[in-house]
Amino acid sequence: MRGDRRSAGIGKAMIARAIEIAQQRGCQRVELTSSASRKDAHRFYQRLGFSASHVGMKLMLK
Repeated sequence: MRGDRRSAGIGKAMIARAIEIAQQRGCQRVELTSSASRKDAHRFYQRLGFSASHVGMKLMLK
């Protein structure tokens, strides 16, 4: 996201709408993935009520 758009509430509104849609469809859980290096994103998601619950693994192929 562009720096001048941060803290404008756009991301929060998008996540809130996605959660609302999930609830309407009877979902019991919302999960997301984020690179381990994105500490600011993790704080953002935690402020919205998400909690860390998994460890991801990947194998890079040539």
